[in-house]
Amino acid sequence: MKDDLPLPVVRDEWTLIKVSLAGICSTDLAILQGYASFKGVLGHEFVGTVVQSNSAAIKVGDRVVGEINAKCGHCDVCIGPSPPCMARNHCPRRKCLGIRDLNGKFN
Repeated sequence: MKDDLPLPVVRDEWTLIKVSLAGICSTDLAILQGYASFKGVLGHEFVGTVVQSNSAAIKVGDRVVGEINAKCGHCDVCIGPSPPCMARNHCPRRKCLGIRDLNGKFN
């Protein structure tokens, strides 16, 4: 299709996944109605197989479930000790796959 997007660049600690199943949830439907003012590709619930990875812990061929939060890697939460109530993947400047500032899997 002429509207296809190029494959994303696999950054440090990121993994390229061939999606085998993806779901549509009420968040996707709300975004279509204007929730979060997101302008991009939806799709944050998915499973698939790793085709490329820059992580030593994740190997090509592994079956995986997606993580929607992409931390900034530079703030106090990302580089310092995390407060007990906040996981590192909940960085205050995070992007959220298919929800905030990062295209999802329906491309």
